[in-house]
Amino acid sequence: MKRWFWVLDVATIMSFVIIGRDTHGFVTDWAETLRVAAPFLLALSVGVGVTRAWERPTRILTGIGISVITVVVGLGFRKYVFDDGTATTFVILTSAWMIVWMVGWRLVANLAARIIDSRRGSLTT
Repeated sequence: MKRWFWVLDVATIMSFVIIGRDTHGFVTDWAETLRVAAPFLLALSVGVGVTRAWERPTRILTGIGISVITVVVGLGFRKYVFDDGTATTFVILTSAWMIVWMVGWRLVANLAARIIDSRRGSLTT
């Protein structure tokens, strides 16, 4: 998990973009989908660097840090670099999606690790 944590964070961003584009009736044009995802993917890389996520990728605080940085920096990139909209509802949906999923998979991973550890402990006693 330590090496591959970023796959789940990228999947969070890509699922948000794909579902959003589908909801608004846009065709699945992969180049455009990647263009829409780009500000958030760039922001994710900033978040990983700032939080040093590779050291403790499943830590809940890591997920909170990465999600907040991805949202704030991603929306900034989207507005000022990519010249795309940042309507209030978009900001709310983006924030909710990123925080729920980027923190959520870490909660599940931690819970699964605890269950596995407790079962291993009960097998040895």
